[in-house]
Amino acid sequence: MAASGVSFSNIAPRPTNSLRLVNPPTIQPIAAPVQQRPPAAAMLGQLTANGLPLPPAPSNLPHHPPVQADNADANLMPFYDVLEAIMPPTSLQITNLTQRAQEQHCVFYLTLQQVNQVTMNRYINDSTNRIEYPVQVQLRCLKIQPGPQSDVFPTGVSCRVNKQPVTLPAVIPTNKPNAEPQRPGRPINLTPLCRLSPKTPNLLQMGYNYDSTASYCVQICLVRALTPVDLIDRIRDRGIRAADFTRTMIREKLSPSDCELAVTELVASLKCPLGKMRMSTPMRSEACSHVQCFDAYSYLAMNAKKPVWKCPFCDQPSPYGQLYIDAYFQEVLSSPTSSELERLQFLPDGSWSAAVDRDSADHPAADSGAAAKSTASDPSAASASATAAAGSETQNGRAAAATVNHFDLTESDDELTDGDGAAVAAAATPAAAANAVASPSNAQEPQQPQPPPPAPAAQDPQSQ
Repeated sequence: MAASGVSFSNIAPRPTNSLRLVNPPTIQPIAAPVQQRPPAAAMLGQLTANGLPLPPAPSNLPHHPPVQADNADANLMPFYDVLEAIMPPTSLQITNLTQRAQEQHCVFYLTLQQVNQVTMNRYINDSTNRIEYPVQVQLRCLKIQPGPQSDVFPTGVSCRVNKQPVTLPAVIPTNKPNAEPQRPGRPINLTPLCRLSPKTPNLLQMGYNYDSTASYCVQICLVRALTPVDLIDRIRDRGIRAADFTRTMIREKLSPSDCELAVTELVASLKCPLGKMRMSTPMRSEACSHVQCFDAYSYLAMNAKKPVWKCPFCDQPSPYGQLYIDAYFQEVLSSPTSSELERLQFLPDGSWSAAVDRDSADHPAADSGAAAKSTASDPSAASASATAAAGSETQNGRAAAATVNHFDLTESDDELTDGDGAAVAAAATPAAAANAVASPSNAQEPQQPQPPPPAPAAQDPQSQ
């Protein structure tokens, strides 16, 4: 180092604080320009021209809204017991802002336990030769609202499971102009279209129309279907209404009152107004004020096909939760004296008796057997009956003559033929009318000439 003539001892050391920045500048991010939301006309195009409002953004609807299905309420969903949820309530989003028709896809899986529950309970119906599933994979469509919700479908709804169309309820017919077709809301059985495997996904495709007034969601559950017999057993387990309740109702209806309209006769039928057959389990609703009952099985079977839940007698709302079995009518139906009866007449003390048939009362000829026995044992009664019969024949003849004297003034003379004119002329006098009744063939056969009446004898002036 000394030979080269360079000495490092004369080089001053480098200062350590020479490059330190006292106040370093802060770097501000470049703000992006704020984009204004385009107007409704730019987003919807022809939809706004048709009068539809701007649909909400897809993020406004939660993917799994906290919607409670009306499962526990027995008024609207009594035919199914929900076992567990397969897919939670999933909202139907607005996926396409440029058109009204929307479509959404959902994927759901079945666990091994759920697959075993479905497959182990299915059977073949001998009458229809079809596979029945007591345990079902059920689809429900609900509105996104607080509280328990019943089934309701949006307009333009369509459904496919694994690319197979699902049979939906028929469209409700309407006469309103420009009314959109609407389907009645009810649960849909998806079991025949599902892949019963825990490793294979199932694809649900929902099509619907945008609705600015309501939002909808779909839910898939595993349920057990109940029959009307199961529901009758549950109603019986709740308790049967005592017979004294119906007796009190009868006494109140037949008790004298100060009002102008008083009930003087109370009659009920032992036939169900739905099936026109003799009732086996008499049932009535708490909302009904009448005594008449209806058959429990017929009523529940009808509502299983088409849920109406109205009393067939008074048309009052009669949901499942308000139905009860009447013990009074059960006693009547089980009584040996009522085995041949169809109608009952209630008495003011709450008891019952056989109702008098008005048809038999209006036609005394039905009791001809009893009258024959009485006339055979009493000759005076026989003569009295003969006199009454002769009087009735005379009255019948007069009635027949009066019937023949009835004319239709609406017919014109041009419409009457020669034969009709002869008949009318013959019926103009009572004597001719009586002859027409006695021999109806007189209008067809020519009348025989009658001999002239004998001339009156001349009076002797000496007799005066």
